[in-house]
Amino acid sequence: MTFIKYLLILSTTLATLACSSMGGSSMGSDSTVTEATAKQLSGDVPLPPGTVIKQQDTLVMGTGNTWTGRLNLAISGEPQAVFTYFRDGMPGAGWTLTSSSFSKLSLLTFTKGERVANVQMQSTNFGGNEVLVTVAPAAKPVTSRP
Repeated sequence: MTFIKYLLILSTTLATLACSSMGGSSMGSDSTVTEATAKQLSGDVPLPPGTVIKQQDTLVMGTGNTWTGRLNLAISGEPQAVFTYFRDGMPGAGWTLTSSSFSKLSLLTFTKGERVANVQMQSTNFGGNEVLVTVAPAAKPVTSRP
């Protein structure tokens, strides 16, 4: 009888561990914006307080005003407030707004020097917002040869 109890406890524990490791990204892989991240972005892209970076879906190459890549962010609050934060905050970091569209899937496009930033945001089912900030070198116009 004791052997059966130990076997039952062991199988329950293993099943619980297996279930907890299944699924999407773990909470430990995401992080609230830290001082190191803020320093890496060097004020180039303002992020609201409490922003969570989804690290498994984020790629940042470079630092300061020369970084390129994609930030995948979780930001709490009303969609209009998040939209307004980026629309009004990015110009303060030197970005020029070139286009904007507020809807179920909102888009903002900015330019700064030789780079373009696209901010795409969508509300989630849990009262937050998923925000993708993509920064890439601007395309240079192709000149035809004579």
